Parts: sequence; C-alpha cells; structure tokens
Amino acid sequence: MAVSCEVNGERLWAALMAMAEIGATPEGGVRRLALSDEDRAARDRLVGWLESAGLAVRVDDLGNIYGRRAGTTPEAAPVVMGSHLDTVPTGGRFDGALGVLGALEVVRALRDAGLGTRRPLDVVCWTNEEGVRFSPAMLASGVVSGRFTRDEAFAAQDDDGQTFGEELHRIGYAGDAASRLAAAAAYLELHIEQGPVLERTGAQIGIVEGVEGISWSRVEITGRAAHAGPTPLADRRDALLAASRLVLALRALAERIPGVRATVGRLDVMPNAVNVVPGMVRLTADLRAPRTEALEEALAAFRDACARTARGDGVTVEATEFWRSPPTPFAPDVVEVVAEAARARGYGARRLWAGAGHDAKYIADRVPSGMIFVPSAGGLSHNPAEWTTPDDCARGATVLMDAVRALAERG
Repeated sequence: MAVSCEVNGERLWAALMAMAEIGATPEGGVRRLALSDEDRAARDRLVGWLESAGLAVRVDDLGNIYGRRAGTTPEAAPVVMGSHLDTVPTGGRFDGALGVLGALEVVRALRDAGLGTRRPLDVVCWTNEEGVRFSPAMLASGVVSGRFTRDEAFAAQDDDGQTFGEELHRIGYAGDAASRLAAAAAYLELHIEQGPVLERTGAQIGIVEGVEGISWSRVEITGRAAHAGPTPLADRRDALLAASRLVLALRALAERIPGVRATVGRLDVMPNAVNVVPGMVRLTADLRAPRTEALEEALAAFRDACARTARGDGVTVEATEFWRSPPTPFAPDVVEVVAEAARARGYGARRLWAGAGHDAKYIADRVPSGMIFVPSAGGLSHNPAEWTTPDDCARGATVLMDAVRALAERG
C-alpha cells in the first residue's frame, strides 16, 4: 500500500493567486492571451517554480513547457499531468492554471514527503489551448498528437496579422522538436468544471469520462446596405435581421436535439452605423454534443437553417466549418484510477462528460488519458467572476496526486 501523502493547500492557493497577478484585470479576472507579453511572464514564473521544485525543464518547438521528476526506473515512460496558462480576453484565475499549478503542487508534495515513483513524472504547460488569439483551440497539443502540422500552427494568425510562429520566437519560447512529449504511460488533467453540475449536485470531484464533440463555423451573411430612413421595409435586404433569425434557429435546434448546445459567440456588423441598414454580418457558430450522431444532426439542421434564412430574407449565407473535434471518450482504466482515488479519500464524486475543449482531448489520441473536475461557483468560467474555493482546489490536487502515484507504479 502506498504511503499516505498530503498536498499543501495553502501553497497551491498562493501559487494560483501569484499567477493570477500576471495579466490581472480591474474586474478581478485575468487577460493572458497566448504568446503575449503576459503569457511570457507567466511562463517565466512557471519555469522558475519548476526548477525550484527540482524538475528538469525543457521546451519544445511549439512552446510547450515540460518539467520532469525522475523515477526509480528512468527509462520508463512517464506519467504526464498539466494544462495551460493562456486565457480568454475576459478570463478568470482558475481555468487552465489550476491544472498546471495543481501538477506542480503534486511534485512539491512528493518532494516534501521524500516519496519517489517508479515512472518519471512530467508536468506540462500546453501552448494556446484557448484558441482565441490563434485559432483553432488546443493548437500545440494538437500538433503533438498529430491532429495538426507545425506549419499549420506556425501560420495561424491573430486579428493583427501576427503569426503563431513569429510570436513564439518573439517571446523566446521556441524550443526544440526533440523535446516534444513522446511516449507516455498516462496523461491526467485537473480542471475546473466550467459548468454548474458538481455544485448543484453537491459533488466534490468530477470523474470525467470524455470530452464532447465540437464544431466551429464561420458564417457570412451578405445583404445590401441602405439608408435607414427612405428605404421601405419591403425593399430591405437586412443582413442583421437575417443573422438574428439564424441565431434563434441555432437556439431552437439545440433545444430540439438532446445533448446539443449551440452558441453564437461573435458577431461583426457592417457598416455598423446607426442610420444604415446592415449590409453584411459575420458571425461564428459553436455546436457541441457528446455523441457523434447528435453533432451530425445538429450540423445538418444548421445548414438547413442557413438555406431557409437566405431564401426568406433575400440575402446570401455562406457557412464554412473551420474546425471539428469529434467526441473523445477517455481510457476506462485511467477513469477508474481517478474514481478510486476520489473514493479512497471519501470525496463525493460524480461522473460526467466535459462540455469544453481541453488538451486532454487531443493527447488521448496517443496516450491513455483522463481528467479530474472540481466545482465552479455558479457554473461560471471565461468570466472574471470565475471562482473555485481553496478547499476544492486542494481536493482536486489530492485526487490528481493519488491517481498519478497509482499510475506511476504500474508495469
């Protein structure tokens, strides 16, 4: 039986609050976009902490940061744990950071207790998980898992025309391809739930069985700009009116098809003037579902809604899917290790699927993977008010530590 070990919840909380200072916003949140100056500062702080914990640090050609703690069998494939430090523009203090700093706390706790593991342990911080500055999401873990090429990643541009590759070199985190994650025995990611299920049900730990499928589309609706005063309603080809119908159609299909969620998260109106009938609208459509069949049904309904909107409002509607990630179930044996770790600690747990994208989704293509969720107050995330209590953070890190220790002793 493994010797008991405890994480230091106060130290974990202090690390979370110290990291949240980088990119802090007046509202109490964090703006730390991928490969920005704030991201560089966060990376520098993390590297210092990893080195102080006695880990051997390396950086790969995508900017992913790894810190290795040696095992008693050095040649054994490592058990890997981590997440990301980049945020959305209106981010909170816990999304991504908890997974990285929770992993850091695991190796710190093991060091303090003088405990080793048979397999090495890797702490990893993935680059550009959010995908808001450089699309698509989970870009660097996607390259490592073989979903994208490095050329595709390096060519990704932000709204100012800066490329991923240029910015990676600018902040000094373009490492060596030989440092990429190769073989691994297992991968675990601790994360806030970003939804209300755990809090509403009173569960302390979420045992994640997989990540839902996601489809992202860009939609361009072209009508005709016209003067708001002299142009009769019957003569208008109002692109914004058509866009509004499409937004409502997306909500309706999500209510009709079980398990589907649909979101229009971005809307650009042109010419965007108070006295002009909008001539063009660009928007994004985000569709998610835990089953491939439901996602396909939602996409078919979305395409039908685009066609009906074009006919009904005399506009053209062009929808282009630019990213698709199918539903990904996690490795059953890794999921069971997480469940046993929660059970052994006496934590109330609930099994659920992740509705958001995570690096674990792509890493699961190559490595047996799993995730651990802790509650999000009010279900809020991607919001400055995002909150998870110190006790919940510590419980999550404890389950992560126990599960990692169990996986690291396997043959």
